[in-house]
Amino acid sequence: MTLDGSDDIVIAGRMFVTGRDDELVTIKFANADGAPLWEAKEGGAARMDDRALGVAVGNDDCPVVSGLVQNADNSATLMIVKYDGANGGALWARNESGLVNDQSGDGWVCVDEAGDVIAAWKEWGGATSYDIAVAKYDGSDGTPVWSVSYNHLGASADDPSEMILDDAGNPVLVGSTAGDYLIVKLDGSNGATVWSQSYAGPQGWYDVANAVTFAPNGDIVVTGFSDGTGTSWDVATLGLEPTIGKIRWVERWDGVDHITDEGLALTIDSLGRLYVSGYSYTEAQGMDQLVLAYQLTVGTGVGQLPPAVVVLEGYPNPFNPRITLSYALEVEGPALLELLDIKGRRVVKLIDGFLPAGRGSIVWQGLDVGGHIVPSGTYLARMRSGSSTTTTKITLSR
Repeated sequence: MTLDGSDDIVIAGRMFVTGRDDELVTIKFANADGAPLWEAKEGGAARMDDRALGVAVGNDDCPVVSGLVQNADNSATLMIVKYDGANGGALWARNESGLVNDQSGDGWVCVDEAGDVIAAWKEWGGATSYDIAVAKYDGSDGTPVWSVSYNHLGASADDPSEMILDDAGNPVLVGSTAGDYLIVKLDGSNGATVWSQSYAGPQGWYDVANAVTFAPNGDIVVTGFSDGTGTSWDVATLGLEPTIGKIRWVERWDGVDHITDEGLALTIDSLGRLYVSGYSYTEAQGMDQLVLAYQLTVGTGVGQLPPAVVVLEGYPNPFNPRITLSYALEVEGPALLELLDIKGRRVVKLIDGFLPAGRGSIVWQGLDVGGHIVPSGTYLARMRSGSSTTTTKITLSR
């Protein structure tokens, strides 16, 4: 999904068409009321499962869509189509063979300031395993300008995850190579490699970059997942200097249960706060939605948002059968309040979500996660928010 210059909405995906199976579909909606303005469909001659993979709109307000078209021999083609923004008529189309025909459908499209189109996709390189194909087209008629095939380390698989353009129209691609983060910058004028960088986590096992964006100072910010030491997958977010690709900083985040955590998307607000969204697994709830917030510094670094300065108190203490736990947060943000036994084992989770700044309270009825009455004894009320953790001893006396 993307917006044009009038903030009208353009989406691309797939739609079942009787007699043709699924086809690429592009629909434009009016910003004012969501009314459909036009719809366009494209498909391959084999009439199989075709689908759009990406959409971008240039300064001329004409959408460009990339998609996977399946062929009768089970191979796949990357289709790139440019539409008239006013009525959805196709202005030109290109078909590139060699797209890997898998469920992920790896293909991206961007439009530079001059209106030219850059597409990227995953291709099979034979002796070099999977490689990244990138091509540039004249925005007016789709004439090829240049095309390259990027291979990082010989026979190691290169698997792209996302592509964006900098202000000069240079493509930046992220993904994985040989089990490490891969970040590549190409010259937008000819496709030559400007630099490439990789990142391996502390275990040196499996690390994949999923998303990329630009910081206000021009740095390249990347997130994904990275194997940690005894922590399974962690969210690993990097900042890279854009000229030579040097890694300036690394921030790793591990969930409370040290299971699987993954960063999937990035955005930056007007105040320079970096938000990483994804998921985190917990033993009690399985997969949870995750948002991490970092404050980008004016220079070249990143820092977590300020400590929340958690105040945690229980009253009455000792108690029977219930206690009111009062807390105060200096800044808003994700917070976790849980009760542990004296050996540090979780009894119950009382709060796990976003809290506003200020004071609040919650009552614990002396029950565990299953709703069972817990025995008398000393318990630990522990609250985490930002980079602060506060623990208070409470005593249940039945």
